[in-house]
Amino acid sequence: MADGINTTSEWENVIPTILSRARDVIEKPTVMTNAGVVTVVTLKDGDGTTFNWPKFGEQLEADTLEEGVPIARRQRLIPSPQQFTTTEVGVSVLMTDKAIRVTPEQMRARAGHYMGNAVKRRNETDMLGMFGGLSRDLGSAGSPFSPGFLAAANNRLWAASESGQGEPVEDIPVAILHPFHYHDILTSAATLGSNIADSTGFIPIEGLTEELVRNYDIKRLYGTTMARAPLIAIDNQDDAISAMFAKTAFLHVKTSHTLRTEKDRDIELRANLMVMTTERGFGELEDQHGVKFTADASVPTG
Repeated sequence: MADGINTTSEWENVIPTILSRARDVIEKPTVMTNAGVVTVVTLKDGDGTTFNWPKFGEQLEADTLEEGVPIARRQRLIPSPQQFTTTEVGVSVLMTDKAIRVTPEQMRARAGHYMGNAVKRRNETDMLGMFGGLSRDLGSAGSPFSPGFLAAANNRLWAASESGQGEPVEDIPVAILHPFHYHDILTSAATLGSNIADSTGFIPIEGLTEELVRNYDIKRLYGTTMARAPLIAIDNQDDAISAMFAKTAFLHVKTSHTLRTEKDRDIELRANLMVMTTERGFGELEDQHGVKFTADASVPTG
């Protein structure tokens, strides 16, 4: 018989370990693929892998006429082809029978959930990556984001009065911003000291300042709806590229192969293979209908 005090170290072989349900990794929200902010077309089965969208890029001109004299100039309509090709992306997971049997989680369901998130995230990052291809840039690397970018971009998109930019937008542009750029807008709007008067004390706060102080949120600024996209990439110099654009700036080509999950049995490995794939395409449709904002995206400290 052993002498001494009974402690948990002696009883560890009979103390049960409770395994809680595993936590899911929290995904960043997506805005490009589910918010109706880009033009969407669908390729039907049998249509191949390339979507062709011709555009008549030149305007006709009205000439000054003389009475009784025929119109001398004959003008032509010449379409320019635009092609967008779809690509396939996917993810696979291989799970052994033993791993599934000894794990208290529903691993097949968990794997399917994570695979779907991976495909959704890839679509979002591919679309956000198109911002860098826009020709016009109101910002610059290393410089803070300015709320004035939104006002300038909005006017330029509607005016279409620049060299090579003669076609105005037809629908209201949206601004998709990295959260750190959005933070710069909020701090610029946060005139918190303006509601203090020396003689009368506090006066009511109104407008943008009130919205900011109460909710830390501003939905619209300079006539533009704003949305935050945390999946916008930050480069090695702590810069990121946000953008303002109309729906006609970018194209999302869908196919009937939207999201397909297939399973296969590997007898030798005694395992099940799960494969999830999708086929889609993205491209810049009209460069003059978008403006990018390259700006510093360092972690906010105040």
